[in-house]
Amino acid sequence: MPSARADSQTASRDADEVKSQSAASNASSATKRKRGMEPKFYAVKTGHKPGVYSSWPDCQAQVKGFKGATFQSFPSQAEAEAFVNGSAEKARSSTPAKFYGVQHGRVPGVYTDWPSAQTQITGWTRPKYKAFATRAEAETFVKEGNGKNAGEAVANVAGDAEAAAANKAAAKKKQKTIAPVEEVDEGPYEPGTGPLPEDAEDGFDPRIWLNPETGKVEMKSEEQLNAKKKRPSSDTTGVLKIYTDGSSLGNGKLGAVAGVGVYFGPGDDRNISEPLVGSRQTNQRAELTALQRALDVAPLHRSVEIVSDSNYSINCVTIWFQTWRRNNWQTSAKKPVENKDLIEPLIARIEERERVGVKTTFTWVKGHAKDGGNIAADTLAEYRD
Repeated sequence: MPSARADSQTASRDADEVKSQSAASNASSATKRKRGMEPKFYAVKTGHKPGVYSSWPDCQAQVKGFKGATFQSFPSQAEAEAFVNGSAEKARSSTPAKFYGVQHGRVPGVYTDWPSAQTQITGWTRPKYKAFATRAEAETFVKEGNGKNAGEAVANVAGDAEAAAANKAAAKKKQKTIAPVEEVDEGPYEPGTGPLPEDAEDGFDPRIWLNPETGKVEMKSEEQLNAKKKRPSSDTTGVLKIYTDGSSLGNGKLGAVAGVGVYFGPGDDRNISEPLVGSRQTNQRAELTALQRALDVAPLHRSVEIVSDSNYSINCVTIWFQTWRRNNWQTSAKKPVENKDLIEPLIARIEERERVGVKTTFTWVKGHAKDGGNIAADTLAEYRD
């Protein structure tokens, strides 16, 4: 009888465990379904206005056009705020532990934190590593690597300094004797959050991009990586020379049409060829507008020399304006200064540049002569619809 009672109790416990496991499985499935419906929080750590945003368009507005922007999406506002405040590690503390298997690096083995694993692969030629949920999986991955010392490296990671030094020496020797090992596509971090490559500029990984369709940071395709990008070939620290010109067909007559030309150099994306805005289509207004457009595009931190064939425009912004400003923008004949609406903003821009310590100089050149820059600016100014 005692034996039968014991069997009955055991069966009862087994049944309870099955029910408990089934309930846990159902709860887990329900949780996964709920998580899929949760909103995303977009954290902008470096951008126009750092903060946490609840929609992708709001986040995109803060990072678009901002060099070196840092941002990431999170399932909770707390994690997003931790990322913005620089305490992302605290936010990650609640996530399950990871085991990082380094199959090919300075000291192959299993590591329980990413900084330690990162030390073994950063700067190493073609490292091979992967993150696992369990130590056993990580150890198996390391043992599958080339070289007979791979199994020993698993045990030696947690050993003393002498063992680590010995493994490091062995790894260096093995690097010279074995063939390159293929990289593992699946790394321990999502795109944009792992170690930066050696060719990174201003803290930005050139291998990633922001996909506007999905709102996610993704690795670039081979085509994107190999695409040629225009880079300035001239000096970017000295004085920037800019040629400007204005043109008006039928100047001074009804129906006149004027254009603006600004020339930075051959094939330069900053070159400007556009119509003059406004109802007064005069040659003088086109020349002044060309000066303004040149300063709109020129870097604020860099001194510029603007070359123009308009004595009128140069005198307006270098000599005459001083008297006009003292006389409340009136001429000696007590009449309003012509084109004040263009001259005054130009002076403000030049003085703004002076306050940051850069110069804006103007040089006159004879128009329609042999100066290549002036000829190019004149061609750009002949804009017609």
